This record gives sequence, C-alpha cells and structure tokens, in this order.
Amino acid sequence: MSINKVNPINMGSPMATINLPALKYKSGDRIWYAITIPYRALGKFIQTSSTKKRNQESIKSEIRNRFLDPTHKNEIKNYILEEPQFTIPPVTLVSYDALDFRPYSFPDENQEQQDNRFDSVGSIAGVVVLPIDYEFECLDGNHRTVAIRELANEVPEAVVDSNMLLNIVYEQNPRKIRQDFVDVNKNAKQTSSSINTLFNTRDKTSGLVVDVIEELDYLDETTELLATSVSKNSKDIYTINNIKNVVVEIAGFNSQSTKAEKVSTLLRNDQHFENEVKKKTLLFFKELRYNKFIEECLSNKDKTPEIRNTSLITSGTGVIVAARVGSFILNNFNTENGQARQELQNLFHLNWSRTSEIFQGSIIGAGQKILNSRDAIASATQAVMNELGYSTTEIEEENTMEV
Repeated sequence: MSINKVNPINMGSPMATINLPALKYKSGDRIWYAITIPYRALGKFIQTSSTKKRNQESIKSEIRNRFLDPTHKNEIKNYILEEPQFTIPPVTLVSYDALDFRPYSFPDENQEQQDNRFDSVGSIAGVVVLPIDYEFECLDGNHRTVAIRELANEVPEAVVDSNMLLNIVYEQNPRKIRQDFVDVNKNAKQTSSSINTLFNTRDKTSGLVVDVIEELDYLDETTELLATSVSKNSKDIYTINNIKNVVVEIAGFNSQSTKAEKVSTLLRNDQHFENEVKKKTLLFFKELRYNKFIEECLSNKDKTPEIRNTSLITSGTGVIVAARVGSFILNNFNTENGQARQELQNLFHLNWSRTSEIFQGSIIGAGQKILNSRDAIASATQAVMNELGYSTTEIEEENTMEV
C-alpha cells in the first residue's frame, strides 16, 4: 500500500491517494475488483450499518443493509480472540464511483492487446487508486467489519498480522444494491446442526461427542454424521446429534431445554468435569451396546429399518429417556465397584419395544407413534424410574452408607 498525490481518473481535484494492488475480473456480467488490506485498516474504508434506534423506521430509501446485531458482532470478536487460526470469509463491497484501476502491462503492450488479454483470461492484475478518505458500502460482511474494526482499536495485537480480502463491484442503482444484498444472503445456506457437531470440535461438547463415537466401534459404524435424521431405509441407528443429546443428559442437563454451549463452557472451565462426563458417557454407550434391539441391529444390519420401526430405544427420543435415567444412575451409584454398570444393565434389559406397557400413555401414542414433547419425555422417564424401583430417598441413603 502506497500513498501519493495524483489526479486520479474520476476522482476530481488533486488529493492524497492510496495505491492498492488489485485484481480486476468478470463475474455475473459485471466488473469486480479483488483487493486485500490489513485488518487494522479495514474499518477506515467501509461504511457499515449501525444498531437500530428505538422507534426508528425500518424502511427508508437510503437503507440497503440490515441493522447491526451487537450479539452477532461480539460473537465474531470472541471467535477471533479464541481461535488463533481463525477463518473469516471475504467482505463484499459496493463502490458508487467507477474505480481508478491501472493494470500492469507488459513491455510494448498496447491498449488493444491489454483488453484482449483481459477478455481471454477473465482477469487482469493492476492497482486501484483511491482517495485516502474514500468509503465503500458493505454489501456482505457488515458484522465482520465492525468486529474487526473494534478489535483493531481494543486488542490490536489480535489482528496485527491479518489481512482481509475485499470483493468490490461498481454499482449506482440502489435497487440493484438491495437485490445484491438479498441474493448474497439468500444463497448462503447455513450448515446443519449435524455438520456443526461433527466439524466444530473446538466446541467442547461436540469434541466429546466425536471422541465417544470414534472410541466405540459400533457407534462409529452406525451413526449418521451429516443428516439431522436417520432416513427410513438407513442401516444407521442414531444421528450425531442424538449422541450429543446423550452427552448433555449425562452431564446433568435437560437436552431439550439447555443449549449445548452452556455445557461446553462448563466442560472448558473444568477438566475434571469433562473427564467425568466422558467416562460416564462411554460407560452408558458400552452397556447400551447389549440392549436386545441394538444387538439385533448390529448382528443383522439389513433388518435395522424394521427394528427401528418396532423399538423405542433406537429412536432419538427413546435414547434421551434412557440417557436421562442413565444420568441419574451414573450420578447416584458407584461407577468404580460395578454398581452403576449393573444398574445400567437393568435399564437396558427393560422392554424397550413400542408395545411395552411401560411407555403407553406417555411417549407412545396412537399407532405406536413416538411422541417427542417435553412432557412425554418427562413422563416416560418417570415411568422407567418407577419400573426400576428408584426413589431419590433410597439412593441418597445408599450413597451416605458408602461414604
């Protein structure tokens, strides 16, 4: 980046300017420019939206971007601070003025040859000359830009060596700019919850889930890793998020109402707690392996879809019930002397079919349909506790005697 004083094309009277190496390219029947600038300078060149003021009208002729969401902006700041090798996508910008682009040329190359080179290759390298106070409008990346600008002021060492790729289009039509904004966001599909669990192993809960699946062969072979549900004819038993729900339940939380991020924070801040949750989760799944229905799925994988249609334990809802009772067992019976293991065996040897009297009227409805409401799960959990003869008072007395 260099600063000089010139009279750039389309820029009016002489003024201080900045020369930025750039790539001019064609895309979508328009000319775009790609440049990189240091994070510390990013906020100086980009006009960003602000937070919405109370009673502010939401539709005005000059609005082309959504209002700033402080929570989302702070999430990006925290991500950059927590992850040294962060990944931040490029920012897409709009310029209302035609940019002064000066291509690099070969010796003795005339304008026609330069144009032919651009047309044949689709891009050409050069320099964009900008007034030192020039501002682009942010088409996509508003929150990223504000987050980085604030970090550059508050924690400059976090962004000192990083650079941002900017994709810039010249456009003067406000309606087209609005359409561009819609198009950019409409075509950006969010990743599924399963993908997030599988790939985001920086998250402690997700990392523990992946560890458990990798350590138990039968889970590794029968867990749907990408989709959010097991398809009708699949030979898989659970989804990765079913396994995640078990981890949350074993950790002592309601997987239907507690965000996994809360559990992740506890796991991250308490190594002993993390170790205990992993140990208990592994024990839970090791004993689940010997449930009649799970064994049938593993011994005859072709019949897995049929088995899933007649059993409860092979469903995501059913395994939540089992995990909730399993959490009670693992937190109230000794895991070192075999007590907890024996109680888990008793749990998994119950009748977990959809015709079982244990679950009628709670989690099993008409036509043996599984009901997944919070009340149904809570009622089924209590029914299993009663069937196993658990009472909080008895278990507290037993734990007191062990101590």
